[in-house]
Amino acid sequence: MNDQEPGAISAIADDPKAVFLATMARELHQAGVATDTLEETLGDIASSIGLTTQIFALPTQITIAVGPTWNQKLVLMRLPPGRVNLRKLAQLNAVYDDLRSGRIDYRQAAAAVSDVDRRWLGRNSLWEIPALTLLAVGVAILLGGGARELTVAGCIGFFTGVVSAVAERVPIVARLFEAIAAFAATLIVAGFSKIFGPTNIFISIVAGVVVLLPGYSLTLALHELANGDLVAGMARLGRVLSVLLELGCGAFLGFAVIGPSLLRTGDVTPHAVPSHLWILAAVLMAVGISIDLNSRARDFVWVFAACFVALLTSHLLAGTRVHEISGFLSAFLCGIVANVGARVLRVPQALMLVPAVLVLVPGSLSYESVLFAFQHNISSAFTFATNATFAAVQLVAGLLLSQLVFPAKALQLQRGAGRER
Repeated sequence: MNDQEPGAISAIADDPKAVFLATMARELHQAGVATDTLEETLGDIASSIGLTTQIFALPTQITIAVGPTWNQKLVLMRLPPGRVNLRKLAQLNAVYDDLRSGRIDYRQAAAAVSDVDRRWLGRNSLWEIPALTLLAVGVAILLGGGARELTVAGCIGFFTGVVSAVAERVPIVARLFEAIAAFAATLIVAGFSKIFGPTNIFISIVAGVVVLLPGYSLTLALHELANGDLVAGMARLGRVLSVLLELGCGAFLGFAVIGPSLLRTGDVTPHAVPSHLWILAAVLMAVGISIDLNSRARDFVWVFAACFVALLTSHLLAGTRVHEISGFLSAFLCGIVANVGARVLRVPQALMLVPAVLVLVPGSLSYESVLFAFQHNISSAFTFATNATFAAVQLVAGLLLSQLVFPAKALQLQRGAGRER
């Protein structure tokens, strides 16, 4: 007796719709889409092509069950954690738009998705060097660093970019990337202070390795937990702690080589940041983020707008009576701007939301807590760690409220926009 329902498939490969959905899932995951957004987007696509599915996404895994209840076939994909790629997200958004609008069918969409990587083979990994250098200098300016701090941060960012480029080719370097970068940052600060005089080590190191700080991942983890994705949120939170541990080990090795005296001699007071330098920092960070996140040149204006709005709101609110919840208000305003851009201007939400969150994330506070711990200042370390967590909670609350007030999808229909050629 055959207990299969009519139309049941014998294998995923027998159903081109299921193959397309699995391919889209892998590409979206590798482009850095959050797990809750990934599940929602795939559900929309499955509904559009008439496919019955259940989807379960994690930061390192996607499971898709295809078919009617009790007669399903599974697709299980074990994937490395996705890294935000704004170019790929924009291209996949165009495919999603055309499919959901009925301009193409799933076969044409499958061909378009397969063509995404062929149209763009990826930028040279050496671009990471200027990207991380500019980003480090921009952050050092915002943190109130002087000429010495800017120079040291730029050197650390430059070396971190070199290590990043090597890591793309050498697996062992990729596994030890954070520890190597933190170790080198400590040695660079020590060498510069020895030759040219005292330097604020917190500004220099934090700005130099800012791209490695897990503030964005911490915010994303709390966002997933708030949305009920407990397994995905805890998995991502574990990754946050893992990165901080690696950075701490790298710093510990550095201080073991040079001695703890650097922590006591490099406490230099930050400088006030004038308006023209504040704007310069926004430009430098926007350029660095655009390169690091592989944004298209034509999308730079949106990345800059996101960075500018994030910095402007946080700067203006910091001097008001509501400064204690400035992170919440800044995230809310940035979320509204990103959602307005998605729904009105038809810009993929990630183009404006991810850069803004990267600017607002409290990752620097997390890493400073590690450095204070090495100084045996446990009270300050605990305070900074608590502040980092509280700031991340504020960001998540602001983003959730913005989505409630003015909702928008991560991949947005674009009203007649064609695909990128």
